[in-house]
Formats: sequence, structure tokens, C-alpha cells
Amino acid sequence: MNALPLTAAAAGALAGLAATALLLRRSFELVVVEGGSMEPTLRDGDRVLVRRTTVFRRGDVVVIPVPEGPRDPGDTPWLVKRVSGVAGDPAADGCPAVPSGHLAVLGDSPRSLDSRTFGTVPSRTALGVAVRRMSRDGRPAQSLIRAGHRTTHGSRRTA
Repeated sequence: MNALPLTAAAAGALAGLAATALLLRRSFELVVVEGGSMEPTLRDGDRVLVRRTTVFRRGDVVVIPVPEGPRDPGDTPWLVKRVSGVAGDPAADGCPAVPSGHLAVLGDSPRSLDSRTFGTVPSRTALGVAVRRMSRDGRPAQSLIRAGHRTTHGSRRTA
């Protein structure tokens, strides 16, 4: 038996796995939820798999950067919120009208820091859409995408 073809096949398979891992790392992020603004959907300490995308729809759970303003040095740079309005939507739920290229976002908890406080956010700054809550051991748990809802298109981040 010739070991050379087997070694070449193993090297090819390993290269394919590495390329797949790199593609997944570019397409997804694992984000840790901090705080209770998304309760009861997400709780403090939950981990969510976030698909990088530039397409957002009302109802998506998104990860956005914390709006500029005074922050404590240890604060997380990300917020997890639900899209309540997309470009062209009129003012609703205490949020302003949504201009082109922006999103209105709300937390699921009534005591949330969201668009009612800081206004709309540029959609280009969003990390992506949370697609699945992960179990504590890293396996997929509950899907966060509504039935029939699609989006188009890591490292550990906190939000």
C-alpha cells in the first residue's frame, strides 16, 4: 500500500476543513449577553450565535455597537436588541421615524436602553443578526429566527 496518496488525501481534507473554519469565523460571531434588557427572550450570560449581515427586518434580534456617549471603562461595546423599525418606517413604540440606512431597536424588557433613549442606529454599524441561542456547552439550543424568516449573511464578543 502506498502511503503517499493517503497522506495527500489527508492533507487535502485538512486544508478543506481549515478553509471551512475560516469561512465560518468570518460569517459568524459568538456573543455573550450582558444584562436583562432582552428578557425574557435572552438572559444575562446567554450566548448567541450571530450571523454577519447587512440585511435587517423588523423582529430580528441584532447586535449593535453601544451608541457614543458616557460609558464606564468596563462596559461591553455591544448591545443586543430587537429591530422595531427599518428605513422608511414611521415613528412608533416611542421610537423616532427611521431614516434611510438606519434601524430603530428596542429591548424586550420595558427597562431597556434602546432607540427610545438614543434614537436610531446606522445599520452599517450592526454586527449582525442573532440566529441561535447556544447551550452552556456550546451546542446549538433555541433558534432566534422566526419561522419563514430569512437573513443573508468568530471570535468571542460580549454584549
